[in-house]
Amino acid sequence: MRLKIDQLSHASRWLWGAGIGLVLTVVVVCVFMVTHNRAPQISTALETSEPNVVVSDSSSTIEPAVAVVDTLSQLPRLDFAPGSVEEACGLNEFPSYWVAYEKEALGEIQNSALESVECQTALENSMKTINPYLWVARTHEQRAFAFVELDEPLTFKRIFADPSGDLLRVQEALSRPECLLKGEEKNWELNEICHAESFFNYALINHLCFGGGYWKRDWPEYYSAEDNPTPEQDRVMWKQGLEVAWLGEKCEKLDPTLNVTEIYPNLLEMMPPLRNYLGDSDMRFHTEDLLIKLAARLGDSAAGLTESSLDAGFTVGGGFRYGKFAELLVSEEWESLIRAGATWRAYDTQWSDKELSMENFLRAFSLLARFDSPRREQHDEIKFDWHMVVQHLCVPKYERPVDEEHMGIERVELQSCKEIVHEIRQKGIAFPPLVKVLDKFEQVALELEVYE
Repeated sequence: MRLKIDQLSHASRWLWGAGIGLVLTVVVVCVFMVTHNRAPQISTALETSEPNVVVSDSSSTIEPAVAVVDTLSQLPRLDFAPGSVEEACGLNEFPSYWVAYEKEALGEIQNSALESVECQTALENSMKTINPYLWVARTHEQRAFAFVELDEPLTFKRIFADPSGDLLRVQEALSRPECLLKGEEKNWELNEICHAESFFNYALINHLCFGGGYWKRDWPEYYSAEDNPTPEQDRVMWKQGLEVAWLGEKCEKLDPTLNVTEIYPNLLEMMPPLRNYLGDSDMRFHTEDLLIKLAARLGDSAAGLTESSLDAGFTVGGGFRYGKFAELLVSEEWESLIRAGATWRAYDTQWSDKELSMENFLRAFSLLARFDSPRREQHDEIKFDWHMVVQHLCVPKYERPVDEEHMGIERVELQSCKEIVHEIRQKGIAFPPLVKVLDKFEQVALELEVYE
């Protein structure tokens, strides 16, 4: 009996130990599975394990070939809206942007994320509503697009809707004599008949996809490693990289024959009046500009907002002088509106900072009063994005280059919007449209909580 009890006790201890071992095994497996699920594809990009470890399907033990991403590169998790690019593409699982850069893993991580249907869908939904000019440039560099609202906004969805059809419509329009405007002639009534929108779409497709425009993009928000980016700024860098990758994939799927280099000699032969602007050697380089200017002259509203300079952050356009908004965009008051929210001025000005701010604001408000009221002709009506205008005037956050001496400019201290509006009212201005604009400006500034 003693032997049996000892044997039973021994067996119980053995079973107890085996049970504990089984539980621990289950826990370890569960932890591994959770960890594996929480750090999917991107973990392969920063592997720290031995590359020669091979796991056989028939092996009874699990030895992961890829170690978990270096914990030092992980950032605090952020709250992202469901369905957003950040949430759908798993940016919380991404390592630090600059750590990934140092390990040459940026492309691999982005490509892995883009394999997800959820990520692709979120990017598509986000990008299709974005204006390519505002995406490429900082908002203040494309003020016309930022400040003026269009009934039919320019978006990525628009320009990628039917590129092949746009080219056919361009060629069809150029075969019609009425569409070949001469000299500085413009006829906005030809908008639909001459497919003005297609001219603009085709020019942008070429600039973004065949002219290298998408990879030359100057990111609006750029934070170097030396800036010690916050987790939020780090995720902004990742998101912008995904957006560039998305555009690259869009461009790769296009028919190569859409490239204007394949057809531009024949295309330009169909536009003889436009050849007068430039010499033959410059024609290919400026074909996109010519197409956009023609679109503006034929009545495409978006083309009429385009600028073409390095300062504008996007190097194709120039339609602002020929489109529906030319009266606004070439006026001195427009320049005053821009300068009113600037934090710099020319050295040679004779105005004090206070006088300069007051003068610019008065002209800016006069412009808003003139163009924000009902117009005789429908095509003359202009709708301002008041939120953007007020933000520009009340929250100046953009600085000119540091090397100001060579730029001929200097920094200035601006008065608050509240102080300026108060002083303008003290002048006893009674012109009804201007009073209306001041009231509206004040209301929007209070709503945005920038009226200080």
